[in-house]
Amino acid sequence: MERLYKDVLSALQKENKEEAVKLSLAALSSGNVTVPELYEMVLAPALISVIDEYPKDEELIWREHVRSAIIRTIMESAYSFVLEERKKAEQKKGKVLVVCPEFEDHELGAKMVADFFTIGGFDTTFVGARTPEKTLFQAISIVEPDFITISVTNYFNLVSVKKLIENIKEKFGDRITFIVGGNAFASNPEAYKMVGADILSEDYEDIMKITKEAGLA
Repeated sequence: MERLYKDVLSALQKENKEEAVKLSLAALSSGNVTVPELYEMVLAPALISVIDEYPKDEELIWREHVRSAIIRTIMESAYSFVLEERKKAEQKKGKVLVVCPEFEDHELGAKMVADFFTIGGFDTTFVGARTPEKTLFQAISIVEPDFITISVTNYFNLVSVKKLIENIKEKFGDRITFIVGGNAFASNPEAYKMVGADILSEDYEDIMKITKEAGLA
């Protein structure tokens, strides 16, 4: 896994999209790497590392955008493997809506989470970043999710997450279980209680435990 990470990171540092995609898909095709392992041990660290690699803001921004775009392509190319791994799920576990706060720009983490839920056997709808609250309410009315997962990267968005959860509960009642995760909770995991969520999810293993924690097992 360490070798795969170094090879993919090297391709990403060169903005070599073709090589990064080939390496990632070859690893999945070999069966030596699962989708969660690729996401958590290769792609996520490679995405985060760009901050330390390019300390100058003017270079960091475009480098980060290019790397994010390549990683998004890898994830989209890996979707057939997501569906293949889903076959191992014992049963359907309900509907989950994966969203970001309205002013959250980073959605790759949320997209990873959506794929994890899919693998786990959930009926997953990924909404993504910058979805206005009014539009989100429409999605909730149509999808009727059992769970809403909110991915938060920017710590300053925690206040808006708290308000969003309050507004959803006011409009739709208490039937929805709220799951939160993302870098915004890294320094203070207990903050999930402050925003009114029911569960904090930090990784793939947490998502696999959610059925039991939510009382559905």
